[in-house]
Amino acid sequence: MKKILIALAALLAGPVAAAVGEPQLELKGYLSSWTQDCAGSSCALPVPGERNVPVTLLLALPAAAGEAAAAHLSKKLALPGGDLSVELDFYAICPYVGRDACAGRYFQAQARLDGPAGAFCAAALNAGDFSPFPVLMCAGAAPGGRRFGITLHRQPL
Repeated sequence: MKKILIALAALLAGPVAAAVGEPQLELKGYLSSWTQDCAGSSCALPVPGERNVPVTLLLALPAAAGEAAAAHLSKKLALPGGDLSVELDFYAICPYVGRDACAGRYFQAQARLDGPAGAFCAAALNAGDFSPFPVLMCAGAAPGGRRFGITLHRQPL
């Protein structure tokens, strides 16, 4: 009976240990919003909205060719002129270059804005530019020349 219990415990522990041991990348940084008046012949300095909203996400790291993983964040940020809905998607991609081998990962950061102005921005990045957090600006213009945007950053502003 004791041998059966030990064998059963070993069988059950295998998949759990593999799931826990999957490599992950912790993305940790900040999200800030801003507006900018560009109605005249030149743009004014940006005016801050919400600043230094902490963002922490775990992104799985694919290990085999052709695999990808994603992490997502949805946030509403208050700005003069209306709330800005922000959707962030981060991807880790293992390119398909052969069987069972990950020749090297690359990363993508995407931001979608919706509210007073809509926008879609993206960047394909190497590991050094992506981690510990991608740095990216994204903005859309509303009628009348006012821009509504976000900045992803690594250090508090």
